[in-house]
Amino acid sequence: MKKNILVITSSIDSTVDYIIKKYINVANFFRIDTDSFSQYDFYLGNIENGWIIKDKRTNTAISKNQVYSIYYRKPMLPDLSEYDKKYHSMIEKDILSIINGIADDFPRLTLTKPTILRKTENKTFQLLFALANEWNIPESFIGNSLEACKEFRAYKSIIKPLTTGKIYDGNNYEIYQTSYFKYHDVDEIQLTPIYLQQYVEKKYEVRITVINHIFYTVRIDTKNKLDWRRDYENHVYSIIDCPDMIKTNCQLFLDKFNLPFGAFDYIVTPEDKWIFLEVNPNGQWLWLEEALNLDISKRIIEYLLKE
Repeated sequence: MKKNILVITSSIDSTVDYIIKKYINVANFFRIDTDSFSQYDFYLGNIENGWIIKDKRTNTAISKNQVYSIYYRKPMLPDLSEYDKKYHSMIEKDILSIINGIADDFPRLTLTKPTILRKTENKTFQLLFALANEWNIPESFIGNSLEACKEFRAYKSIIKPLTTGKIYDGNNYEIYQTSYFKYHDVDEIQLTPIYLQQYVEKKYEVRITVINHIFYTVRIDTKNKLDWRRDYENHVYSIIDCPDMIKTNCQLFLDKFNLPFGAFDYIVTPEDKWIFLEVNPNGQWLWLEEALNLDISKRIIEYLLKE
């Protein structure tokens, strides 16, 4: 009998579309698109099954004891423009309370619990962890001190988003990406802490995707030497070996925080020194699977279905 995987995501998650289509004969998928929250009925409380979720569009339902594992992907909040703005924050928090509570409470396999994601995706936390473990990182600063910012005028530096780098006004997203740091652009930051790093010359960049101790190490050569995410069309990908020390560091981070999955970003200098940039504990991987014919999705499904 096929096992049931509860997928928590959004209606625009093409990665989940891909997984369900490819592995529909391997598992049963019950998908929650959180941006369509009103299309589901949630029942939690003094009931035998703990909770039940019904999809009103398909007239199907699933209960806690029927779920074998949870794949917590990329939930999004619904469009609340029809409601007064003063209620938006409360509604969003209430929705996340149910969604995240179900995933955090689940006693069996979850890839990955939102409480763990919230902690480990925090860039301040990552920087402090890297410093404590003496990883090779660029000269870095996170904070709201104008005096400290002045020090970064002495050399080529970058400014990067400290959190998501996205602002949503109800109609459109405004994206903030990694950019070269210009001190005269920083006026008043007492209430807006920033993330600065010294620019490091690179030979190439590396994305290391790890799922259940299996490493996929991909070299990324691109024309854009500031941020490869700006220039997907001109990328050249290749599989390379991951140094043992880098593997040890990545697995240390994953094991320390009970993470079965992580997407690590490194740069490699002209002197072949590996420099850690950040880790996304819920990072994207599909484009690499398709570009290099990898089997990351297979390993994810194997993890979600393991005994």
